[in-house]
Amino acid sequence: MKNSIELLKELISLRPVSADIENVNRASGVLFEYLTGEGLHCVVEHADGRDVLFAATEETKTPDVLLNAHVDVVPAEDHQFVPFERDGQLVGRGTNDCLGNAVILAQTLIRCQGRASVGALFSSDEEIGGMTTRAMVERGYGAQRLILIVDGSQYAVAVAQKGVLTLELQAEGKAAHASTPWQGSNAIDTLIDGYARIRDMFPGVTAGDEWHNTMVASIIQAGTVANRVPDKASLIINIRYTDPCERQTIIDRIRALSGLGAEVLMGCPPVVFDECTPVFRELAACMESTFSRKIPMVRMNGATDARHFVDLDVPVAIIGSPGTGCHGTEESADIAGLGAYEEMLANFLAG
Repeated sequence: MKNSIELLKELISLRPVSADIENVNRASGVLFEYLTGEGLHCVVEHADGRDVLFAATEETKTPDVLLNAHVDVVPAEDHQFVPFERDGQLVGRGTNDCLGNAVILAQTLIRCQGRASVGALFSSDEEIGGMTTRAMVERGYGAQRLILIVDGSQYAVAVAQKGVLTLELQAEGKAAHASTPWQGSNAIDTLIDGYARIRDMFPGVTAGDEWHNTMVASIIQAGTVANRVPDKASLIINIRYTDPCERQTIIDRIRALSGLGAEVLMGCPPVVFDECTPVFRELAACMESTFSRKIPMVRMNGATDARHFVDLDVPVAIIGSPGTGCHGTEESADIAGLGAYEEMLANFLAG
């Protein structure tokens, strides 16, 4: 087996930013060559020019347990692709999200050969939607007992994550010169008034009281010059919701209350499983034994590739190795923590 930290440094140095398909494919290729050389069953599928690696301890698309992490990362400054060690941390883009987790999966597969039925799907566009994971699910990849997303809460088992709705609110008016506004109808005013009418649909959120629907306004566009009443204005809102049945109700209410056009730009469903699911309890017990700490069952506000597996009728949970600064300039992974998570997963899967 390769040294995990050296393998992680190699992947980071490839600069596998989501939009750079060639570099992301290189990262997939490094893992393919490594795992094939270690005797794993490996298949590379293709989706819109992207390579998607599936590796397993046996020749099947549906092992007992399917692991998932992604090999693409968000953009960063050049220096962040030159990883370095500091105070027990490996600092660099992707150390925490999600190349460190991908390395854990690769090493775990090698350790589980001949001991457990385990596969891993290394998606290649999670940061921009995860359509490669969706493509793999549509091609029959899945699991018999558990799907475990390694891209989330550290020292916890996430059994739910919110769904996402991104809408563009659109207002129309009548253009006029700013000196004679009565001759026009300001689309910005219409947009603001409509937005104000829907804000009460989403109560304020505070830390510890997070598991309910939320909304933020993220992008607004209107007007081109300072002395003209604009006839068009738009606002993009990002909604996180908890009930899989609420999607269309939320859209319909926004349209009715705001009086604005509301175009769905992107959406994915919530993932919600019972925390008492036996395999979740087994996982938490193994984590508690390995890490000597209480492992809570939690619900996530963010989204992962878990959303693409919800229709498979297999329990889905989300975990993640310890680190800090996800997507930030000081993103890092705890070096000892990476090793401990690898040990935990191997013990959980192979006994």
